[in-house]
Amino acid sequence: MGANKNKVSISLLLIRIMLGITMALHGIQKFMNLSDTTDFFVSLGLPSFMPIIIALIEVVGGIFMIIGLLVPLVSLGFIAILGTAIFMLKSTSGFVNGYELELLLIVMSIASRYAHLNKKIIQFMPPSA
Repeated sequence: MGANKNKVSISLLLIRIMLGITMALHGIQKFMNLSDTTDFFVSLGLPSFMPIIIALIEVVGGIFMIIGLLVPLVSLGFIAILGTAIFMLKSTSGFVNGYELELLLIVMSIASRYAHLNKKIIQFMPPSA
């Protein structure tokens, strides 16, 4: 039974690390093209400061996710950002070539959050059940 728990922990660790890398890279991309990103957000009716906040959540949250810091809280931020992206931008495009990536990242966020609920503030490996 211990070997299965270890496999689950390693699987959840890999999911969490890939989620963190993906979100951090998306945030870095927003910072690298901040002017264009701001113009795009404003065209959607969002305030001009919103891209900075979202990029910060993605970069800092991505790093926190990778190291296992505040995973349940960071997951909520990711879910909010990704859910908003689906609602505002992707829902009319359908699943394929639409919101499949965002939905996958939401599921990864939910899995990471669930695995770390009521646990230590920082925990590299997901806790054993």
